[in-house]
Amino acid sequence: MMRRNIALLAVVVPSATVLVTLPWWMPPYYLTLTNRVLYYSLLALSFSFLAGRVGMVSLGQVAFFGFAAYAVAILTVRREVPFPLPPLVGIVGGTLLAAGFGLIAIRTSGIYFLMITLALGQVMWGVANRWVSMTNAYDGIPGLRAPVVAGINFQSPQAFYLAMLTVAWLCIGALYLLSRSHFGLALRGIRASPTRMAALGYPVARLRYLAFVIAGALASVSGVFFAYHTGYVNTSVFDLQRSVWVLLVSILGGVEVFAGPIAGVAIVVVLESVFGQITQRHALVIGIMFLLTVILAPDGILGRLRTLKVFRRS
Repeated sequence: MMRRNIALLAVVVPSATVLVTLPWWMPPYYLTLTNRVLYYSLLALSFSFLAGRVGMVSLGQVAFFGFAAYAVAILTVRREVPFPLPPLVGIVGGTLLAAGFGLIAIRTSGIYFLMITLALGQVMWGVANRWVSMTNAYDGIPGLRAPVVAGINFQSPQAFYLAMLTVAWLCIGALYLLSRSHFGLALRGIRASPTRMAALGYPVARLRYLAFVIAGALASVSGVFFAYHTGYVNTSVFDLQRSVWVLLVSILGGVEVFAGPIAGVAIVVVLESVFGQITQRHALVIGIMFLLTVILAPDGILGRLRTLKVFRRS
């Protein structure tokens, strides 16, 4: 046990040091890519938390993501509401949206749950496109800027990165502890056999509902940072393409491995950047990579590495 803890520290401490010092040695372009990896990792984790821990494959996480992004843009740019109210409204509003929709969604399971969450994303996309006076439809709301707080200008890539890293660490750490808690173990049991867990006296519907709301809150945090980072929000935040992208990167890294979605997002964001500069058909290259991953490593890259590690030990 002690050897395992020492090995863990030997990995965590250097990694944390590298991450904290990134702004002082990494070029601005790559620092921007790292910011993108961080907020999309939170969105992918919100998906994998449901899919990997509870067996609930949701294509509706972009609804909470997009709601939070639009809330920040509308309140900041159009209503000129001062910080920190816009991000708070975005996160709380996205969480309440998840709480309301979860009352309907948790009554279904399997393919029906997937379809009803997909319908949620499409409903939000339709509302955003029709409510032009508020959302400006596909033209969107430009001109959003990160705030200046206590003399710190978060429009600076370095300051924004450190803020994003801090929030990401807090969210990922809280989700990890939650996954390892009694609540997380109960969710795993529900994924394996909901009827058996109900027979043991666990409130299956309530636990699934709480997991759905937690995932919605995490997606809302991601949406807030997306809005501040891009400075522009339009109806594409609700696109089905974004939902599918989150699904694919999570599968690529490994849905059942906690760090799998983070690895998947990092790989795809870097590859999109590299191949995007080489060829206009970069989407085809990444699509082939997804196909090979599903064929050769159906449990994801980190999932396959974990399997190989267990095999070597045995």
